[in-house]
Amino acid sequence: MGNLPVALALCLLPFLLGWLAARAYYKVSDLHASVASLTTTNGTLSNELTEMRVKHTQLEAEIESKGQQLRKAKDDLMMVESERNALREQLAGGGKPATITFAGTKYKSNDLKIVEGIGPKIADLLIKAGIDTWKKLSATTPEKIREILEAAGPQFNIHDPSTWPAEAGLADNSNWDALKKLQDDLTGGKV
Repeated sequence: MGNLPVALALCLLPFLLGWLAARAYYKVSDLHASVASLTTTNGTLSNELTEMRVKHTQLEAEIESKGQQLRKAKDDLMMVESERNALREQLAGGGKPATITFAGTKYKSNDLKIVEGIGPKIADLLIKAGIDTWKKLSATTPEKIREILEAAGPQFNIHDPSTWPAEAGLADNSNWDALKKLQDDLTGGKV
């Protein structure tokens, strides 16, 4: 009876080996199917990834284009704002340009310092007295201007405002040639 278990084992051994081989075959077949499926999925994902990269690049280009358009629109808006502000200043100045160049010096419209003899301090005195435009200065008598100067202190008594209304009137009317001639004829602010 000692040979029976060995004989039984020898009979069972080929069966077990066949069963293990069949099982391994089916597992390998399943793995091949899984690999094929993953390869197909990977290919699909790879294609989708490529498409998404292309779309991403297109969107980046579109964003850059829109950014350039936005920057141009901002620049255009700044130019329009600048022009609008210049027109507002011009309208506030009675249709006069915002700035003018006279006798080699740049002046803002209604800058009282365009009149010979008026410097920053006297301009401030006149503005505080309500004379803040060329038109108002042209309508003010030299006597009234002297009163303003005298009220400000003795350091302003040396100034002669006799031509100031006429000069302001020429500036208000944009008569630059006549203003230049008048000022060229003045000596120390006097005719």
